[in-house]
Amino acid sequence: MILVVGATGQLGGLIARMLLDQGKPVRILVRPGSAYEPLVAAGARAVTGDLKAPESLVAACQGVDAVVTTANSVSRGGEDTVASVDDAGNANLIEAA
Repeated sequence: MILVVGATGQLGGLIARMLLDQGKPVRILVRPGSAYEPLVAAGARAVTGDLKAPESLVAACQGVDAVVTTANSVSRGGEDTVASVDDAGNANLIEAA
């Protein structure tokens, strides 16, 4: 199982689709309200979580063999910053994996 974080973005979505096309099992980390249904229809399994919520990442990482992340604060906007997403969020993901 490969976890793709950032799969609702342009690059992450391409990576998730390539993996699915190769027959790989793919799990995607999605935030509430994100448009992930096409990836689920293509065969991905969605799990709800957020890089800023470490407890959600533990469940997302259970049973995965690899993690690919393209998530960043630029695409998120709002109150998300380089410090909260790119730095701390990805550190949370590494810790959970």
